[in-house]
Amino acid sequence: MSSTDPAVTQPGSHQPMSDPSDSPGPSPLRDLLAPLDRDTDLWPGRHVDLAPFRIYLRRVARGSDTAPAVAGRVLYVHGLGGSSLNWTDLGEVLAPVLDGYAMDLPGFGFSDPPADGGYSLTMMTDSVIAVLEHLGGAHVVGNSLGGAIVARVAAARPDLVHTLTLISPAFPDLRPRVRRLSFIPLTLATVPRVGPAVFGYLGRAHPERQVAQTLREIMVRPQTLGATRIAQAVEHAVARAELPWAPEALSRSLNALVTSWLWMSGRDHWRRARQITAPTLVVWGGRDKLVSSAIAPRLIRTIAGSRLVMFGAVGHVCQMEIPVETAREIARHLEVHRPAATPAC
Repeated sequence: MSSTDPAVTQPGSHQPMSDPSDSPGPSPLRDLLAPLDRDTDLWPGRHVDLAPFRIYLRRVARGSDTAPAVAGRVLYVHGLGGSSLNWTDLGEVLAPVLDGYAMDLPGFGFSDPPADGGYSLTMMTDSVIAVLEHLGGAHVVGNSLGGAIVARVAAARPDLVHTLTLISPAFPDLRPRVRRLSFIPLTLATVPRVGPAVFGYLGRAHPERQVAQTLREIMVRPQTLGATRIAQAVEHAVARAELPWAPEALSRSLNALVTSWLWMSGRDHWRRARQITAPTLVVWGGRDKLVSSAIAPRLIRTIAGSRLVMFGAVGHVCQMEIPVETAREIARHLEVHRPAATPAC
């Protein structure tokens, strides 16, 4: 089976899916996607004050094309230990279709830490809601921890979420997994005081090693990123190592996520998922080491009308490893749920 072909495409039981390219109407959004170029500069970004948050928000560079993207805007939300850089390639492929924004969660990337030092899921959910209110609503795509967070956003504020895409969302996965426990960044983050200090040291003294280790755990073929993207990741790791709150952000966010899985066996996640009304696409890599794809069928049974796309030999970050294939599935999702054109008078 090819790693770039979906191993499973499974609609939820509540809403039949059809391929819009089989019926008359506008050209499929998939035909508008930009080619992949892994040598581009990072998107420009700026800090946005959204009290009580100060969020670093990047916007995809669309070149000289100033016309609105045909399907509106999208907000991308990264996972644990990630940043807005995780969306560079996917966002650029989708740029003709979606005007892309990528945020750094509080304490990650270049966003300020929360004022009270608390890294709860509620705080992170509130930060995403603040950005969506700033944007006036958007399509929303979240990966890993970001996936779990945006699922909560969709449940709480359906008025802000046009469609939802979850990429390997960090829903409760309590089965012991040796590979996950051996993932150095996560292992270090759980060790009080010593762990964050060592993690910060690795970022300052050995950023190439830190980035290489992380990429090996979240991707099956990290070499597909190319030299430019890896160099950008290393540069970002060096910059992050200079931020005194960075190790604590990783440690406390991980603890908050694990606690949410353990509390009432994670039932709060599933309860919120049942409240989601936005059209939802779930994308998973079949060789995800961090959050098992085995929970994917339960998730699409829980979210009414959702659809699952499973890629074969792909890891935890489909948007980074196979951005073109992931973009095509998101474009198809938008096509299916594209508002009907208003008839001419």
